[in-house]
Amino acid sequence: MPLVMIDHTSIPPQLPDSVCCVGYFDGLHKGHQLLFEKTFQIAKKKHLSSGVILFDPDPWTLFHPDVAMDHLTPLEKRLSMLTELGFQQIYVLQFTKSFAALSIKEFHDLLYKMNVKFLICGKDFHYAAKNSGDYISLKEDGRFEVIGLEPYMETANQKISSSTIESYIKQGKIAQANQLLGHMYSIDGIVEKGYQRGTKLLKIPTANLSFPGDQVIPRIGVYAGYVRIDKKYYWAMINIGNNPTFGNQKETIEAHILDFNQDIYGKKIRMLFADFIRPEQKFDSIDALKAQLHKDIDTTKKILSKKSMKDWCFDKTLL
Repeated sequence: MPLVMIDHTSIPPQLPDSVCCVGYFDGLHKGHQLLFEKTFQIAKKKHLSSGVILFDPDPWTLFHPDVAMDHLTPLEKRLSMLTELGFQQIYVLQFTKSFAALSIKEFHDLLYKMNVKFLICGKDFHYAAKNSGDYISLKEDGRFEVIGLEPYMETANQKISSSTIESYIKQGKIAQANQLLGHMYSIDGIVEKGYQRGTKLLKIPTANLSFPGDQVIPRIGVYAGYVRIDKKYYWAMINIGNNPTFGNQKETIEAHILDFNQDIYGKKIRMLFADFIRPEQKFDSIDALKAQLHKDIDTTKKILSKKSMKDWCFDKTLL
């Protein structure tokens, strides 16, 4: 992974001349993807290294430490996806109180020391102490070229934002969220042993996911989607909830992977959500639950057969 962690008080020497886009990039949605495309385009044209600058931790958490903050893409996943997109340099600036207090000039000095020759940002980008810096002040510096892009508008009245996407996901409106993301919403994690009721009682085995505690979780219910295992994709019926028929206390995410019979305990997988099927419900008997799950499997097949897996994605590299 072409990752460089940067403390603003000590810039690593000999960083390559680069074209960089800058932002927090939670979700890597369509608006972010326009910045990425412009970065790659200019880097290729100018024969410079392509780079992305992001921040950790989330600036919000520094100023609101008592407020729990979930993300569409936790840092580890964001770094993995940015690497898969093909960035040659990934710079993570450590967002500390002293970094947040930098003046506009000090922030520009930092970019200059990092050998940023072109900076790509949204025209709504702000930085430096009290968010005093903006696209205009960046352009006025003169030591590097600055290209500002207008915010991506999905419709005339809808600007794409991570907060809007998060709201859709929490409501179970996965299709709407995916439209703004430009790719299927997904959660990465490790397959762990669950209650094994799917295998033993229902004869519908599931892979149970151990996942990060700081990621936005979709509304409780049943979804049609995919599971990525070793970069291969399989149709899956995904369930999020407490399994009220069995009275579980812990919320779980589990997937029945269609036409699959391999031992994947301990493997890192990705669950991708294509569409919402139904809310969670409690059944009077195991037989009633089993019958409904078979209906859900049929619904999953109908949803996923309408288009190929890659057709769900605006940018095929973000699968």
